[in-house]
Amino acid sequence: MSFYEGNHLGGTPGLLPKPYYWWEGGALMGSLIDYWYYTGDTQWNDVAQDGLLFQTGPNNDYMPPNQTVTEGNDDQGFWGMAVLSAAETNFQNPPDGKPQWLALAQAVFNTQAARWETRYCGGGLRWQIFTWNNGYNYKNSISQACFFNIAARLARYTGNQSYAHWAEKTWDWMVTTKLLDTRTFYIYDGMHIENCSRITPYQWTYNAGAFLLGAAAMYNASTTAAQAETWRERVDGLLNGSLLFFTGATKDIMTEVACEPVDLCDLDQQSFKAYLARWMAATTKWAPWTYGRIKPLLEASAIAATSTCTGGDNDRMCGLKWNTRKWDGTTGVGQQMAAMEVILANMIERSPPPVTDWDGGTSVGDPAAGGNGAGADIGRKGRAFHAVSDAERAAYPHKDPILGLDAFFDSLRALSSHSLLDLYAQRFASCGSTYSMTALGSSVLVTNEVENIKTILGTNMVDWPIDGPRLYCTLPVLGPNSIFSSNGAAWHKARAMLKPSFVRNQISDLKCFDRHIRNMLATIPADGVTFDLQSLLFDMTMDSSTDFMLGHSTGLLTQASPAAQRFVRDFEYASRESAKQARLGPVLHKLPHRKLKKAVRDLREYVRFYVHKAADEKKNGSKTKDRDYVFLDELLLQNPPEEYTIDQVLSVLVAGRDTTATAMASVFYFLARSPTAVAKLREEIKTIDGEYPTWEQLRHLKYLNNVIKEALRLFSPVATNSRTAAKETVLPRGGGKDGSLPVLVRKGTLVRWLSHCLHRNKAVFGPDADEFRPERWDDLRVGWEYIPFSGGPRICLAQQFALTQIAYAVFKFFRIFRSIEARDSRPLLLQTNLTIFFPFGCLVSVERA
Repeated sequence: MSFYEGNHLGGTPGLLPKPYYWWEGGALMGSLIDYWYYTGDTQWNDVAQDGLLFQTGPNNDYMPPNQTVTEGNDDQGFWGMAVLSAAETNFQNPPDGKPQWLALAQAVFNTQAARWETRYCGGGLRWQIFTWNNGYNYKNSISQACFFNIAARLARYTGNQSYAHWAEKTWDWMVTTKLLDTRTFYIYDGMHIENCSRITPYQWTYNAGAFLLGAAAMYNASTTAAQAETWRERVDGLLNGSLLFFTGATKDIMTEVACEPVDLCDLDQQSFKAYLARWMAATTKWAPWTYGRIKPLLEASAIAATSTCTGGDNDRMCGLKWNTRKWDGTTGVGQQMAAMEVILANMIERSPPPVTDWDGGTSVGDPAAGGNGAGADIGRKGRAFHAVSDAERAAYPHKDPILGLDAFFDSLRALSSHSLLDLYAQRFASCGSTYSMTALGSSVLVTNEVENIKTILGTNMVDWPIDGPRLYCTLPVLGPNSIFSSNGAAWHKARAMLKPSFVRNQISDLKCFDRHIRNMLATIPADGVTFDLQSLLFDMTMDSSTDFMLGHSTGLLTQASPAAQRFVRDFEYASRESAKQARLGPVLHKLPHRKLKKAVRDLREYVRFYVHKAADEKKNGSKTKDRDYVFLDELLLQNPPEEYTIDQVLSVLVAGRDTTATAMASVFYFLARSPTAVAKLREEIKTIDGEYPTWEQLRHLKYLNNVIKEALRLFSPVATNSRTAAKETVLPRGGGKDGSLPVLVRKGTLVRWLSHCLHRNKAVFGPDADEFRPERWDDLRVGWEYIPFSGGPRICLAQQFALTQIAYAVFKFFRIFRSIEARDSRPLLLQTNLTIFFPFGCLVSVERA
């Protein structure tokens, strides 16, 4: 700090004296944050805060007017990365009325996203911001690296997928222009727009470091195993490429190879190693498997750097060339920062993990900061986060929603889905257990009467076919002959075809499922890191369901093929869009939706490939499948038409993947909030010897089964259901002043019931019906009051199959982990698709047994 005068009388906060450029002041503020983060020493915190706030500029976007002579995108980027570090480490927040760290980082991102231009070189940021500055015609990697780094880290911190989109876009542009060579993962300096194919070949440590940390953030922010695997490979590639910068006898001393060996490092380049050290250390938090490779490099470099810190008038100034093991006669801010950063980096293992918006982060954001609002663009007709009404903000007070495509609208849909169920519950309280309402111009009868539900699903099922919204949400994806979309004789045919595939001897064969459970458990971080268990469960059930049905797993938890990844994307998109159409009524259902049709066509082609493959194997007597018993083989024994077969395969896939994953997630969600239940459950699990319980053993674990029942009671995968009267008919209750008499139902009337409300009936489940208490099932006996798998002839065929999988998953999980802790304090919310799910994931951390 002997070089810094910004905290002295007459000094300018945030600025280093000439000849240092403005950007290095931002880099220094970042180093002061790192110093506090690693050591806990607060003596420089106010200095860093003052500097970071003083330089924000009139629009709070790090565009101060006095820097227009020299400011480039990379200069602004370094200040943006510094305030983002402040948000991620929970550095002391600015006073009220001052711009906040997260909002400042978002402002930098938004102003830079607005500068992305495709006229020259197909995209990218120019080096300089202003046309009059030398270098405006140059597109350099560090400008892209800063933008990529900020976008990726904002994606991780907020969960807003538009940031992830920009990070992907920047990465793809770097690869397309060959500034990033994916064979070696070397990153080159840049190119002039007059000839985009002519690359300046210099390589710098800070380029490698910025891209490395950004890739690690993208890995950590991935919402699917396929995404995580892609970014894991990129992290490994960049780490391999960065080895270029480690020289010496054992190739472990950090060196600025483009200028150090020839003594040509300029004032800027003397500090570059500071940022590679900073970002390599931070990478180990978001990509933990890299620690074993990175730590020895940081350790050897720190020892070498320390050996040069013997110079200057005070005998403690550090040199630039660490390989010499002595002071090389140079001094400066860059040399001091580089030595400090690499020494601090060796403390990373005992430093806390960076926070996120939902996991301890306290910095307040503004996705529309900086005036452009690019970070608020989430692909929905240009609507931005700042367009949220005050009422919406009051209902959901968090700074940015987290996780999932179109994150902001997902949060609103979650609120509307949950609020709608709450509205139904309020109506039951005020209007009785059966009432009429109007929705989209049509009359809907809503009931929570057990006798009415029993009549519709059971005793008088023939009068109540699937139609209306219930049909519209399945028809586009599953086809007209699916067991979920057909009625009458067509439904009986489909059921007869599928039922033999769920016989008990196949339910008890858990070998296939065990393989996918083990794959999932292997991906779980066990060092207290927050992760989304729901996302892993959806990947795992997709892998196991496709394995069970097709004999070939999608492999999302291991290494999914591009075709499998595309199938999953199409499947999820089609499910989401068809459910949305159903909620908006028959008019939208009949309108053209080309993208939905294409997704459905493509996902059906994926299944068709395996249908053809299975048919050929059946004909030729060959076998290439991953397992002996395959659902598809059983179906083909009946020689069904091809499209009919695909309908049924997709039907079972929806049930086997979505509903099972949601059910499993609900179990872990409630257990993460009930350590007493976890302790009791683990004691029961310990009574089973061996790692592979049988179906019979699982069935006799009473408390485990009580836990599953209770979770399904509070969070049934299908929270609401409906049927449509095929003719004028009668329901046994709902008429008269007190609702105790029969009620006439006209032909075409939609009747809806809600297991979400039915399962919270205090008269049946007790005054604590809204609470998770597995012990209630010790003596509780219920019938139609509890229908997580529906009821009557159309009760879920795979009920026992699903329950066995859930029990097995919980058993295996608590064999490995002794505790699970919730990392999300928000109230329970659900969101509807074809099934329901937790809109913000099941965020937890675990500890190994």
